[in-house]
Amino acid sequence: MKLNVIPVPKQVELNGGQTRVYKAELCLVPPSTREAAAAVRAFSGYALKLGIKMKTVRGDGAIRVVLNKNGRFRKEGYRINIGKRRVEIAAADSTGLNRALATLLQLAEPAEGGKCIALPECRIKDYADNEYRGMMVDLARYWHPFKYLLSYVDMCWYYKVSVLHLHFTDDQSYTLPSRLYPKLSTPGRSYTFDELTELETYAYERGVQLLPEIDVPGHNTGFTVAYPELFGNKGIICQHRDSVSAVAALFGELCETFPRSKCIHIGGDEANLKKWLDCPDCMAYAETLGIDTKRESPDVICDKLYLNFILRMAEAVRTKGRTPIVWEGFPKAANASVPKYITVMSWENFYQVTPDLLAGGFRIINCSWNPMYIVAPDVKWTPGEVNDWSVYKWRPVHPGSPYIGRSYECEPTPAVLGGQLLAWGDRMPGTYKDNIDEGVTAERALLAERLPYLAQNTWNSVAKVEYNELAPCAGARGAELDKLIN
Repeated sequence: MKLNVIPVPKQVELNGGQTRVYKAELCLVPPSTREAAAAVRAFSGYALKLGIKMKTVRGDGAIRVVLNKNGRFRKEGYRINIGKRRVEIAAADSTGLNRALATLLQLAEPAEGGKCIALPECRIKDYADNEYRGMMVDLARYWHPFKYLLSYVDMCWYYKVSVLHLHFTDDQSYTLPSRLYPKLSTPGRSYTFDELTELETYAYERGVQLLPEIDVPGHNTGFTVAYPELFGNKGIICQHRDSVSAVAALFGELCETFPRSKCIHIGGDEANLKKWLDCPDCMAYAETLGIDTKRESPDVICDKLYLNFILRMAEAVRTKGRTPIVWEGFPKAANASVPKYITVMSWENFYQVTPDLLAGGFRIINCSWNPMYIVAPDVKWTPGEVNDWSVYKWRPVHPGSPYIGRSYECEPTPAVLGGQLLAWGDRMPGTYKDNIDEGVTAERALLAERLPYLAQNTWNSVAKVEYNELAPCAGARGAELDKLIN
């Protein structure tokens, strides 16, 4: 008998492989925590959608949950013992508990009209290889109604994906609320503070980290349309004392909006830095930074201004106790000046190649264009190609990358924190302009089809499972997930 669980648990001992039936009741063994109780409630809600009517009981329940902070658990680790008479689940904290409950749900079948739960008799010991196992959704180029954000958390929970990265801002819209600069929010295409608080709590209770992003200094039309007197109208956020302080304050506000997010994404990619050269205020500001705008080359001036901007935003995030994350966007020459507390998403191997980032001492996240990008409905790689990817392999598509037409693969290293599946909305407005739900549902289906392979390759970054072996299980799991999110 084989357990059809994704990601595949690291250690499985089948006790005869028999299916056992238990009362659908779950007991949290004291001392427990409020977060553990929330995880149990979330699990019960998911189980009900699958026809299992779970009850939380005191005392001697059929499924017992023990939080053991002093137990020997690795990161996000858990143990499940499905015996002849009882199921025992153990974890060190609520995050590990959520990972265990996700496994339990994938194993479960309703019995006796939903009053009981059928499970295979076995022992499982499991933990994550990579701390960063991510899924990103672009909310700015194509409007995503709030209900879908909750479903993305459900998808992450089900496959033990640790991070939901939300690309909130871009040229097309600024979907965040702001009390500091309220005109930034795009009418009809922005979320409320109450919605984001609900989302943040929903994700936290399920052991999913939210990674909110404001992408600056490029991708900034919302800034320049709403406040041109502050941010300029050059196609990039103009730099001067007031504008830099304003953006830093926005990141402070973002930290307050997402108080449980350990990391904050400050963007940093694809900015036309040469626009700063045409801005008198930017050039005057550059002089105050010690940049000789008369003698230094345009490229050097732009690189120094870019570095100043990134460092200011990173420090604004760090002072709030968070880790700043940027896209690969600064040149190798800046490596010595960029603090190593900044985590870098290596996506294109064009602005700077992965081996230089590693040699520079950065912690990085693999966001390889090929095969991890989805641009619905046209650009996507197959689930098989996602399965063949690993967190240590990049295959760029940018013609300027030295690895174009081939791949780069590094040796396993803890400096690679993990990897991410990413959905971008560039082409969705032209295809689904008349039906928002159709567009978001189509994009979500592409994510759901590939997410189990991302989950497998980041939870288990060393042990490889062949596509033909994993695909049947992924099909069954996908059908079950569909019941949870629809």
